[in-house]
Amino acid sequence: MYPGFEQVSGTGMTADPTLLQSAVYLFIILFFVLFLLTLLAVCSLPIFFSTLFGMGQFLKLSADFPDPVGKYSKLFGLIFRSLNRNMLRTALTYIALFVLTGMLTLIYSLVSFLGNITKEKEDNLQVIMTERYNIPSKMLRGQATQLKSVLQNDLPPESRPRNLEDDFMMWSFVGATLDKDKRTQENTLFMLALEPHTILTMLEFQGLSKADLSEEGYAELQTSVAAMQEDKRNIIVGHERLDIMGKKVGDTLTAYALGFKDIQFDLKIVGTFPAESRWSKSATMRMDYFEATIDNKGLKEADGSPLRTVNLVWVRLPNKKAYEELAVIVNDPKKFNNPALKLETASAGISSFLTAYKDILWGMKYLVMPAIMIIMCLVVSITITISVRERRTEMAVMKVMGFLPWHVMMMIITEAVLIGVFGGMLSTWLVYFGPETIRTIQETLGFKVQIGFFSNFKAPWEIVIYGPVLGFMVGLIGSAVPAWSSRKVKVSEVFAQVT
Repeated sequence: MYPGFEQVSGTGMTADPTLLQSAVYLFIILFFVLFLLTLLAVCSLPIFFSTLFGMGQFLKLSADFPDPVGKYSKLFGLIFRSLNRNMLRTALTYIALFVLTGMLTLIYSLVSFLGNITKEKEDNLQVIMTERYNIPSKMLRGQATQLKSVLQNDLPPESRPRNLEDDFMMWSFVGATLDKDKRTQENTLFMLALEPHTILTMLEFQGLSKADLSEEGYAELQTSVAAMQEDKRNIIVGHERLDIMGKKVGDTLTAYALGFKDIQFDLKIVGTFPAESRWSKSATMRMDYFEATIDNKGLKEADGSPLRTVNLVWVRLPNKKAYEELAVIVNDPKKFNNPALKLETASAGISSFLTAYKDILWGMKYLVMPAIMIIMCLVVSITITISVRERRTEMAVMKVMGFLPWHVMMMIITEAVLIGVFGGMLSTWLVYFGPETIRTIQETLGFKVQIGFFSNFKAPWEIVIYGPVLGFMVGLIGSAVPAWSSRKVKVSEVFAQVT
């Protein structure tokens, strides 16, 4: 979705947060995520230890097989017995790696999400026409109509939208209050005025497609749009916004416009945006009702010029070449002026909006993520170093019994790798499959239970692979130094210290 229209339109109840405020909010969110991941790590301990026990039992059964199977089964059996010897240390190491991997996964998911929405999509290039020099953008309705004419007549046939009615959408930001004498968060309503059918054609690429919603959710959306088309006063309000307002589907209300003198709308809530969509806090009304209400009052700009009510115009083009051709026309001050307009891709517009947060995002990507990986390696290194020092006598005995130095070294590395792989795998798999499982259960049983952001969170599929690989690499790197020191344990020095 494009940046919140409360901010773009200038009708928001509060100013945008400063960089410091954003950092504080981010710290609070990170603290909550750490708590949640720690809770998940503790809950997954039975899975971790039962898996270790099962693998240990399998190795015990295969120890009687002929060599080399039996030989290496006994060797790896020692690894599992070592992990179970000090279960508290093993559990704490696993929890630390689980939490850190989960945190890394969430940061990667956020960076990946922002990268995807700011990436150009050649086969679905959405562009935005806005006012060139002012924020909030305010254009004349005639300029939107002029753009539609340009798309129909001035572009080459191969550069025109495939279906202009479905690929063209206007947005007007409408802020309103249900009580004109006392404006509060609970009675404030921000709406997008648009043509109802474009919700299904244009907004499907902004979180309202079948792929983004469940079958039930998409069917609910279609029903809501159909109801909105039946009467110009009908509106759609997201689930979360309904809860805040204390309203429900079927309620009628009178909304007093903010920023437009003596304008009020008689509205009826006929549908909702699905709770699982990111539009659950949004609302939409019909563009024709908004325009007719404004026209009936004969409102003008402060300088007496025609009222500029259109804030954004969205167009879906077949390719980048079409965008470049259209941009030349729109950017020509002889054709689109008073006010002057500009054309940019949707991803470029979102990138501009995120400019204020680029330092935070840069820090997360290039400082926080590498720092987490270094901390993970240090956790493993410290844990394995303590284990090696405590087991010097055991290693000396192993060498007396015929184990080679590389056998001892491999055993130490494998212990660290096992903890790393299980921590990384269970962490990322829970982050990825947990929300998917919740959604599947809800669709199967036909009910919805919101569990914070967890049931709506969608992580990139590649973390399922990255988690175990990351755990393997962390275990390998973190245990390298203590494992190398273990192979240098000298039998004579160890037994000389035994009294």
